[in-house]
Amino acid sequence: MTNLSNDLQALLEPAAAEQSSPSQVQRAYPAAPRGWESGIRYEPGGTIVVTTPPASEHPAGENEWRARVEEMGLPIPEGFRVRLVEAKHDPAAWHRDAQGEDAVTRAVWRCRYVIEPAAPAWMSADDVDALVRDAMRRRRKPRTAVDGVDRALVVVYADAQAGKVGRDGGTPELLARVADRFDRLDDHIRDLKAVGRAPSAAYWADAGDCIEGFENVAAQAFTNDLTLTEMVRVHRRITFEGLDRLAGKFGRVVAATCGSNHARVRRGKDAVGPPVDDWGIEVMSQVADAYARNEDAYGHVSFVMPERWRDTVSLDVAGKIVGLAHGHQFPRPEKAADWWRAQTFGRQPVADADILLTAHYHHFRAQQMGNGRIWLQAPTLDNGSDWFAVRSGEVSKTGLLVFSVGPDGLDDLRIL
Repeated sequence: MTNLSNDLQALLEPAAAEQSSPSQVQRAYPAAPRGWESGIRYEPGGTIVVTTPPASEHPAGENEWRARVEEMGLPIPEGFRVRLVEAKHDPAAWHRDAQGEDAVTRAVWRCRYVIEPAAPAWMSADDVDALVRDAMRRRRKPRTAVDGVDRALVVVYADAQAGKVGRDGGTPELLARVADRFDRLDDHIRDLKAVGRAPSAAYWADAGDCIEGFENVAAQAFTNDLTLTEMVRVHRRITFEGLDRLAGKFGRVVAATCGSNHARVRRGKDAVGPPVDDWGIEVMSQVADAYARNEDAYGHVSFVMPERWRDTVSLDVAGKIVGLAHGHQFPRPEKAADWWRAQTFGRQPVADADILLTAHYHHFRAQQMGNGRIWLQAPTLDNGSDWFAVRSGEVSKTGLLVFSVGPDGLDDLRIL
């Protein structure tokens, strides 16, 4: 086989004098659209892109592809091939059959080809075997030391709906379930430390619907086992417990919440006041007030809540932007991407988020969007949505969503 470097050099040599140049062929078709002018373009790495003059027939195969390229004065050397990469049918092309004659309209095909090596230089059976063997036997790079690496744990507490009674029980069962998940959280933090990925900070993300409420639908007035103030009290004490566990293990803790539909202050089905008129936001404010009374024990805990006319927030978590929204803003999970894109245009708090956290739909879902953005839909902690199971046959599995954010982005995701 001819040496490939010599073949490439041959491609760069001028065409023979007796052959037609691209400019001569092109004169018969002066109306080529922009970007489809006949010519040759040399790409980095040795690939050559050739746009041939228009023709009345679509090229039938590789032999005809080679013929059309060679008509441009470009011989194809041994070891190279011609590949058709783009063909465009132009039904309104015009040209002159001979100089001085009137222009006529006639449909043509415009084609673009590449000239490239028929196969990579290493592509043989022995080379492939060696390539796989060497890749699998490579020496592993030393693991990055934990010290000095900024990693953060995110705990997503979602849809507990304190006071709700369902197939999985009432308030006693909810409290037992949450206590069990908190114990699993302790185990998870221990496991991360054991494998060398211990976080240096923790984020408590309350994704909303912390209480069941009475005003969303009529059935709520008959399917609760707590009064409204008792629901708020239960949620407040759960929040204290969860944050206390994190505050005792991490030198920096951030607690955040967002507005939601069940926790919104309502009169009937109608919301009362601005978006921050929300029992979940109020409870977080109460916890913040209590921690502020003891700076020695809780001075390393900070709080993030929505602005008065917003119901979402964003956090800087180990260099990544994490947005928090309940999820009731879009009508079904499949609309999350559309809503998120619209938030970007509206310059809303979650516009620049790398990771978007939502709840509301009571099941886990993870989806990559755009260029590296990730949407995480958190599972529920409640006692079950029987009305939805009756209607759809779907039953939500409870769980506490946790994950870490580090130098490489999101990892160590688990449902506890």
